[in-house]
Amino acid sequence: MRAKIPVLGVVGHRKSGKTAVIERVVRELTKRGYRVATAKHTGQKGFSMDAKGKDTWRHSMAGANPVVCVSDVETAVLIKNGGADFALDKLFEFLPEVDVLMLEGFSKLVLDDETIGKILCVRNREEYEDLGQKARGEIVASCSTQPLGSPILTIKEDSILTERTLEYVEGKILEFKSGLKTMVIVNDTDISLNPFVSEIIRKSVLGMASSLKGVSISGNEEVLIKILS
Repeated sequence: MRAKIPVLGVVGHRKSGKTAVIERVVRELTKRGYRVATAKHTGQKGFSMDAKGKDTWRHSMAGANPVVCVSDVETAVLIKNGGADFALDKLFEFLPEVDVLMLEGFSKLVLDDETIGKILCVRNREEYEDLGQKARGEIVASCSTQPLGSPILTIKEDSILTERTLEYVEGKILEFKSGLKTMVIVNDTDISLNPFVSEIIRKSVLGMASSLKGVSISGNEEVLIKILS
């Protein structure tokens, strides 16, 4: 069962600024008191945090999996072949209690999962169009290391990136706590809403309904509004 915390995925091609975005956003979130965990996918074939001949490597060769290495400054959990069947649910099993999880890379997982907020890092307008078409669910922001024009933000200069991320995180936390969701459907099309806007609409509609004669509102009602031509 996936933990009920906001998950943000930063995706893009090589040298598109993904790590710079992670640094910036994590710094701002931790400044606000959020406990943030990150996970990075590497495309380097055969890459290992372990080293042949080391004690932990010998543990693995003997059949131990996972192997945990503890020092005075950190604890590392080494899972052999962990990437082959990687899933967020499995990752949460090894995470301490955190408020937000950020992923760098994992493009297919992030783009296909509607529950993950997406920050797209692009090097040109073509990449912006391509990733935008592939992304399912909410795109929190699109950004680049160089000015590419609206609506693509510039990583180093634009504070809107961190503002949108904070809005997404705070909205998601509110959604998880309340367990409530707002849907807007126009001509049979479900309109994507970020959690913050979703909560504004919910409170506004229920507030207006509560002022009507004979209506009693507790806050968790199912309300259907139809505008007919």
